[in-house]
Parts: sequence; structure tokens; C-alpha cells
Amino acid sequence: MPVGGYDPDDLDEKLSDLLDETGRDPSNWLTAEEIAAWENGESLVDLLDEEDIRELLQAERDRDAAS
Repeated sequence: MPVGGYDPDDLDEKLSDLLDETGRDPSNWLTAEEIAAWENGESLVDLLDEEDIRELLQAERDRDAAS
């Protein structure tokens, strides 16, 4: 049984939600080709590099801490 948050599908959904938030432009993290691949079902886990994933998750933690 996968642990929530570590399953690639869970991570992909979380990253997708973070990129979809108001004021976030996916082109800050993805090239035009990667955006097209994402729109065609490619996983963000595969498209984003480790630093970008950390940045997105940290921004969420910072936002939650400020709430």
C-alpha cells in the first residue's frame, strides 16, 4: 500500500494543484514543450526537476505557515 504523498500519482496531483493556483504561471517552471507534454498527460514528477518541485512545495508550506 503506497504512503500518501509518496505515490507518483499523488505527487503529480499535488504539483498540478500548485501550478494551477491563481497567479502561478506554469511557464515559470516548464518549457513550452513540457507544458504541451503535461497537457497530453505526461507526469509533472517527470517534467519538473528536483529544485522546481522543492520550490513549489516550499511555497505552499510558507503560505500555510502565514495563514
